[in-house]
Amino acid sequence: MSDDSGPRWTDREIVERYFPATDARLVPKTLRYRLTEGRGGAVLIHDRTGDAPVGVLSPVPTAGNPTGELACDLCRRTGTRRFLAPFRLEVPGTRGRRVRYLTACRDRRACEARRTDDDALATLLERDEPSS
Repeated sequence: MSDDSGPRWTDREIVERYFPATDARLVPKTLRYRLTEGRGGAVLIHDRTGDAPVGVLSPVPTAGNPTGELACDLCRRTGTRRFLAPFRLEVPGTRGRRVRYLTACRDRRACEARRTDDDALATLLERDEPSS
């Protein structure tokens, strides 16, 4: 039997305590966004504090060599197009005139489990500043 009254550790606390020399990029951070499946292969980006999506990643049809290696911009896993796919997001504030692209795992749950930061999502969701 397990004793549930023992201390609970986050991934971040374990890495910082037992592996203090770990590069900061590899230390898990508190995630602001969560990703869920949408219709037609879309991926919905939600802020952890709300249910309404703050962005939608739309799948992009793939072309080219199906055995070419890609890297997931979210969890940094590498693999072929069988496991990874390109997505696009309309840049906030541009009314669809500009889009940003990223590559992400097709397996949403596994990708979310591996993801250690929100850096790629934060970059995608940045609003365009009007040019002067």
